[in-house]
Amino acid sequence: MDVIGVIAEYNPFHHGHAWQLGELRRRFPSMDGIVIVMSGSITQRGTPAVLDKWARARHAVDGGADLVLELPFVFACRSAQDFARGGVSLLMQLGVVSHLAFGTEAAAIPPLERAAREIDTGKTQHMIAKSLSMGLSYAEALSSALAEQLGIKESILRAPNNILGVEYLRALHAKGADITPLSLPRKTAKHGEPWLRSGITSASSIRAALEQDIPPWEHIAEGVMPCVLDDLRRAHPNALPCHRELLRLLRYEILTMTDTELRSICGVSEGIENRLMSALRMAETYEDLLTHTSAKRYPKSRIGRLIIHLLLRLQKIQAEDFDRAGCLYIRPLAFNGRGRTLLRHIKKECPLPIIVRTAETLTSDARARSPAKLSLLQQMLAFDTRATELRTLTLPQPHGGTCGTDFLSSPIFKTKS
Repeated sequence: MDVIGVIAEYNPFHHGHAWQLGELRRRFPSMDGIVIVMSGSITQRGTPAVLDKWARARHAVDGGADLVLELPFVFACRSAQDFARGGVSLLMQLGVVSHLAFGTEAAAIPPLERAAREIDTGKTQHMIAKSLSMGLSYAEALSSALAEQLGIKESILRAPNNILGVEYLRALHAKGADITPLSLPRKTAKHGEPWLRSGITSASSIRAALEQDIPPWEHIAEGVMPCVLDDLRRAHPNALPCHRELLRLLRYEILTMTDTELRSICGVSEGIENRLMSALRMAETYEDLLTHTSAKRYPKSRIGRLIIHLLLRLQKIQAEDFDRAGCLYIRPLAFNGRGRTLLRHIKKECPLPIIVRTAETLTSDARARSPAKLSLLQQMLAFDTRATELRTLTLPQPHGGTCGTDFLSSPIFKTKS
């Protein structure tokens, strides 16, 4: 089959995303479909998604996707390398995906492919380790080593979409995947650009605008589909995540943890927990906490993920088990008629279970048991459900009082409008 896979967050879905899907259909008019692997309730940078995962999946289908699957939390809220490996792991196992498409700032894919193949060589790994010992962040150490080895400009290697692109290519190479990479140059707005543009704008600019007491709706409307605008209007302000709730929850969580428990959490190393504890005593806001904890070696994104791992108690040993296993199930969030056909093919080709009703695999009562009493699949799924409930707890009251959405919600089937 000719099926194109995309790994995304859609936080929120905007015209740039719709352009990408439309461009894929223009280039491959006879394809059998587009499958999206999308992060769920918590994003890769460790922040609650601006809209819930079912709404974002519905927007993706309205915008050109055929089938949207959830990337399990244990891969979605991790480093770029782990995020990419998790997404590629799931796409590979579906048994129907022929291509992986991703946006890049680079004009061509060969330099990124060279970088991807170079990362795991002994010389490059030695150079990275040396730079880390000198206090550089992993991203800085990696780009510096690759630039020296390959003669590629560091600015190319440090561009956000290129970073993920290299990791997608690295994962495809490491796993020997029979999937062809496709790069799509990013249009107009740069990743992370904070100001709104007419037409194609960045997701960051939309989220920044939503933080205003009265968002510039007429400008936001120029960058998103009407269905996205309607959902954002309904969510503002009482159903949008509030980061200050994470600070309050973290203060309580730290009170209940022993030093041994703290050191067992995924992402805790090199004394980073001491910086976090110190910052927690003086921080008045969530942004203060990120600022005071971060350093050249510890970027804010790493701190954000660490905070989420602490709140959900994702342990290092669990993360290692999940990484070895890869994705263990398929969770459809939304699909159309063509997506339903794809699911039928996937069911024939893929050994992974397709989870439509969470409670058939994991009940809330079973989730309360010790992880040792759950299968690895159930443990992975439990983190998805807890991530959803954590996001809900960050919503202003009364919306934050309802939990258990994963146990109540089913995938969305979109018929033609």
